[in-house]
Amino acid sequence: MHLLPLLALLERGASPGTEVEFNETPDEYAFWDKYFRLDSDPDKPYFNAMALRRAEKGFPHSNAATVRKNTFALKWKAADRRVDDGSDYWTLANDYADIFRDKALTKGGVVSRVPVVDLAALMFRNEEIPTATAEALEAFFRARFPQDDDSYRKIFVFHAEKPENIFTDVAPGPEMRKAIEDALIADTVAPSTAPAPIVAPATADPEDELLAEVRQLLTVGTSGIILSGPPGTGKTYHARRIAKSLVKDEVADIFRVQFHPSFGYEDFVEGYRPAEGTKSGFEIVPKVFIKACERASSLGDEYVVVIVDEINRGDPARIFGELLTYLERSYRGEAVTLPFSGDPLRIPENLLMVGTMNPHDRSVSHIDAAFVRRFDHIQIEPSREALEDMLDERGMPQEQVDLITDWFDRIQKMFLPLGLGHAVFADVTDIDTLKVIWRYRIRPAGEALLDFDVQRRDGFISSFEALMRKLEGGTGD
Repeated sequence: MHLLPLLALLERGASPGTEVEFNETPDEYAFWDKYFRLDSDPDKPYFNAMALRRAEKGFPHSNAATVRKNTFALKWKAADRRVDDGSDYWTLANDYADIFRDKALTKGGVVSRVPVVDLAALMFRNEEIPTATAEALEAFFRARFPQDDDSYRKIFVFHAEKPENIFTDVAPGPEMRKAIEDALIADTVAPSTAPAPIVAPATADPEDELLAEVRQLLTVGTSGIILSGPPGTGKTYHARRIAKSLVKDEVADIFRVQFHPSFGYEDFVEGYRPAEGTKSGFEIVPKVFIKACERASSLGDEYVVVIVDEINRGDPARIFGELLTYLERSYRGEAVTLPFSGDPLRIPENLLMVGTMNPHDRSVSHIDAAFVRRFDHIQIEPSREALEDMLDERGMPQEQVDLITDWFDRIQKMFLPLGLGHAVFADVTDIDTLKVIWRYRIRPAGEALLDFDVQRRDGFISSFEALMRKLEGGTGD
């Protein structure tokens, strides 16, 4: 999302100290026409390589240009944009590579540079490279998108690849376009055996990275998805958002439950309750899982989602019993006899389980391996960008946002392998509320995580004190 707008400027010749003219029309469209146009769909002629989605005709204007102006230039200060007589003139900041590395490539304190061979193979798929080597492909890329060596190495990484994995002796034909189209995620995703496509609500954001991952898993088939990550990363929020993006009726088609050590089969599948007029004084009643299966069976071609918070805190064998096997995609639709009622139950294809899990929860001694392997796992990490967006939405000055997010990035290294989630800052609106949130939420959470490491705990507290000095106009380390 942020790389391609930068590449368009580099191709144009922008650099620190060198100003170039670059306009949405025709320059932005020329870039996308050159590298990311398929023309197989008149309404969506582009493909978004980052989100693996088709993109509409106005995409270069509504997305790429907006990212460059609002994020790259205004928010990050990685480039300067000058408007003169209706034209845009761009100059890269001296430290644009450092900014891009920190803002776009760093997550949870870990830097993931862009694999240049993979990117070049995609962008130059229809071009002839003089020498069939990965090194020649990298040189071709660097000539097309010139940068000094230091800036290049901060953003990109080179991995040698065998020529037979990259090159072909003949120009690619329609099969190349078909391969790209087959790799894209459809706007609608249906269960594999459903007779009709499922239409996601219009509120689903087609450029959302997490939802794109979920759509990929649904395309290939999944038995269930677990969102895994440290506290405060918004796992429950994301689980709800995934569910809302898939169902038509949020009230009827989303079921929620939270696992805990005393939670059992009789709480989740079926159990007894007192009933007058019965010989035993009890009757067998369906619980949330059976109700969700019944709802999904009645819909057939629309998803029903069961959200399980803290899915790793329960005992899977006790909660699911024999149903653990029938959660698997290959067993969906097969009848299993329930032990209490003796009724048959089939888990429909269109029932999706979405769980949340903190894998480092020290109160959980062991996570059942048979349970874990039946789910696909998406890691939710502390996000500087999410924190930036939260603080921006609350109207905090950009200088304060930069200081807070820089501190947020630094302290992640103190909390490895856990991390401190960005959602802890959700109610911060200014310096005064940050002090309150620090005292009652952030500091207690941090001290709990660093309970047995006094040195890191003291460093964590000292680093916040230095942050406050900077925010209040003083100096800090």
